[in-house]
Amino acid sequence: MQQRNAARPLSGKSFLLSIAGILLRLAIAQIAVNLLIAATGAGLLNIAFYVYAILLLVSFMRATVAGYVYTLKEGELLLERRLGDSTITLVQIPLDRVVSLREVRMAENLKTTYRQVTHIDPDTRPARRVRAAFGVSLLSSRLARLLAGKGAQDVIGHVLVYDEGSLRCACTFRPNQEMLGALAQRLGERYGFDERMTRSRVHTLYARALERAFPALYPYVDPLVKPEDVAWAREEITRKKAEKREKKHAAGQKQAPAGEDAQAGDAKDAPRRRRKQG
Repeated sequence: MQQRNAARPLSGKSFLLSIAGILLRLAIAQIAVNLLIAATGAGLLNIAFYVYAILLLVSFMRATVAGYVYTLKEGELLLERRLGDSTITLVQIPLDRVVSLREVRMAENLKTTYRQVTHIDPDTRPARRVRAAFGVSLLSSRLARLLAGKGAQDVIGHVLVYDEGSLRCACTFRPNQEMLGALAQRLGERYGFDERMTRSRVHTLYARALERAFPALYPYVDPLVKPEDVAWAREEITRKKAEKREKKHAAGQKQAPAGEDAQAGDAKDAPRRRRKQG
């Protein structure tokens, strides 16, 4: 079975906006390079501008010209990104090495679990605002949710998790219903299975930040400092403060009678002092 996804045609408005964005980024890059050359005197830095321009052109062509072909064979799945007649990205996955196939959502950062992540279709990659939200989540979970927007939990495609040697990899793509039905028959229980729940939980500071920002999407992460430990620490601090206040109150009550006795003794000694003075 084979599925072919042609490149998305650009409308006149979107095409002009894309070109304007590229020109703006090139202008900013040229200004930055000129400033660096003036500051360092290294004219070879101008090469960086040309490299950046080529990368921008390639990314624009991948988003607007490249097509995608998914081929399901007897024992493997081929995922290709094609530019004309040339294949620019190829992922070959034996079906017996597939661990799971499930939906992937907008605000899922697959790199917290898998070291190697390949996005065959760029639409299955988190948007720039969502990638910015991942970084902001380290500072503020509320700001991260605002950046990600309401579509954080929208399904943007499927992720295929497979083993490549000792490395567990992930590849995102957008199969149609016919391809999904064929894959479901071949994979059986592995279709729709979230293998992250069976693995050891992720212990990172970044996982803690993502758990705070998008708790529904990260049930498999385990923060370095667990919430129950934080609650216990707060209760312990409150208890110690209460004990300290009680000790201060008890010490104040003990000092009060001693002060009263001293005043009474001074009152008794006062007549004697007057008599001695007379």
